[in-house]
Amino acid sequence: MTGSRKGTRISRSVKDARAVPGQSLARGSGGGPTIRCGSGRRWAGRLVAVGLIFVSLVLSWHALAKVNFLYPVWYSALAIDDHVSHYGARNRQGRSDFVRTEPAEHRRLFGAVVDGIHGRGTPLDQLVYRDRDGNVLGTFLRADEVGHLRDVAALVDRLLIAGWSITGVTVILVLLHGRRGACLPTLQRAMLGYGILLGLAGVVVGLVGPQEVFDGLHEWIFASGHPWFFYYEDSLMTTVMKAPDIFAAIAATWLVLHLTVYALLLAGFRRLANVPKFSHPAEQS
Repeated sequence: MTGSRKGTRISRSVKDARAVPGQSLARGSGGGPTIRCGSGRRWAGRLVAVGLIFVSLVLSWHALAKVNFLYPVWYSALAIDDHVSHYGARNRQGRSDFVRTEPAEHRRLFGAVVDGIHGRGTPLDQLVYRDRDGNVLGTFLRADEVGHLRDVAALVDRLLIAGWSITGVTVILVLLHGRRGACLPTLQRAMLGYGILLGLAGVVVGLVGPQEVFDGLHEWIFASGHPWFFYYEDSLMTTVMKAPDIFAAIAATWLVLHLTVYALLLAGFRRLANVPKFSHPAEQS
């Protein structure tokens, strides 16, 4: 009699679990029934995981922009002071007096360019460079360089608008996740999949050539007739940046920070999913 009642309770428990939309049953490690994610909740979790990639890209970009993309670090690591001394004296645009500037001035000018492509600070065409006593020596950027930086600013604006838009969609998905439940992939699985994708991209870049990819992207992105390549002997901007070397350093830093932020966000949302207030009523994980 007792065994019969117990069997009835188990039967009802299993029936109720089957009645939950989007759920399926499997045998747990302890032999009892556990509930797996349905395809709808699994796809919702994947969309959240993909959305978090763009969220972390935007957040890490803004974080690096706040510290001028660690320019003081790269200034020392890439020996930009020696680079300025060498090419500044060979400037063919009447700006050879740039060798009279100090490292602090180089850092200020780089920061001003960063501000300029984010729509703040001194207008790019009004940037000047000064000697160690603060005396103005000349205009930092030529017209073609100002035009290129304005193209870069427009590109950054478009990318950030797209990034914030995807962030908004991700927030909506997260809110739906809190109400209906969404099965986020494990951190290991998400990072493995993303790592494979990045690895394939790295292989392509390695096969084509980093310089060829860099040049090809510039030719594809920027309008024809808009100069984007400047020799060190003609450009104080590229001299102070030691482009494209610094871009590789910044890209590597952005990638590391982006992956770190992504991992933290994904781990945080997975942890949040296990809080009773946010998890699905039938979730057993």
